[in-house]
Amino acid sequence: MTHSVRTKPAFIRSGQNALLKRYRRALTQGELTEDGCCALEGQRLLEEALRSPGVEVVSVLASESAKEKMDKLAESNSLPFSVTTDRLFQKLTQTETPQGVAALVRLPERKWEDCLAAPNLLAAVLVGLQDPGNLGTILRGLEAFGGGAGLLTPGSVSPYNAKAVRASAGSLFRVPVFPKMSAEQAMKNCSQAKVKCVGLVTEGGTPIEKVDLRGPVAFFVGGEARGLPGNLAKQLDATAQIPFTGPVESLNAAVAASLAFYETQRQRRAD
Repeated sequence: MTHSVRTKPAFIRSGQNALLKRYRRALTQGELTEDGCCALEGQRLLEEALRSPGVEVVSVLASESAKEKMDKLAESNSLPFSVTTDRLFQKLTQTETPQGVAALVRLPERKWEDCLAAPNLLAAVLVGLQDPGNLGTILRGLEAFGGGAGLLTPGSVSPYNAKAVRASAGSLFRVPVFPKMSAEQAMKNCSQAKVKCVGLVTEGGTPIEKVDLRGPVAFFVGGEARGLPGNLAKQLDATAQIPFTGPVESLNAAVAASLAFYETQRQRRAD
């Protein structure tokens, strides 16, 4: 992990400051900066970034009231550190109660081909997923159960959305994520690498405990409103559903995906 040499924090008083504008764009637009940095908010996420292999902390920004608690962390990790007023900091974020700490981090470069080559790959292909909280939770579930990659088709929410970054609780920094890849391309790549493609559906699928998940597998998870497109589901190696007994129509996408990841781990441990 590489950090710049620590110097005395610069104090920013103008809302027109170039660094503040950079933070504002990254936090509100939910995309990488022009030089490939992801924005995060909160000390806990910053600490997650610091402990994540290959993540470079490019810049740290604190509000005036949060400066004292950040001083020690910034100094002990030689972080490039700036401070601004509480009023200007609050204008940077979309959260109702900003924590007073934000950072720009550069994630390590990853290759989808390398993920495909990993033994017993567990991946998630998210087709038209719109809710950033669901996305972050899915990435967190992937990491918890040994997942090796997440893919998002065009039209899905950005993984760098501030809410998605928060919901991932740091997993975004460690789980390779590949945005804007078509489901058809992902399916083709998986087929060539002998990775089983399993669609999660709400009805008409095989109960998930009866689907063999012991080898490399990629779960295709549809968007919250429509689920997986029917023409795509028909092309997959299998479709699976989570059996439940309550009178509910369907499960939240993140809940269903996390249960699928758990079942995969359960089968592999049993094997």
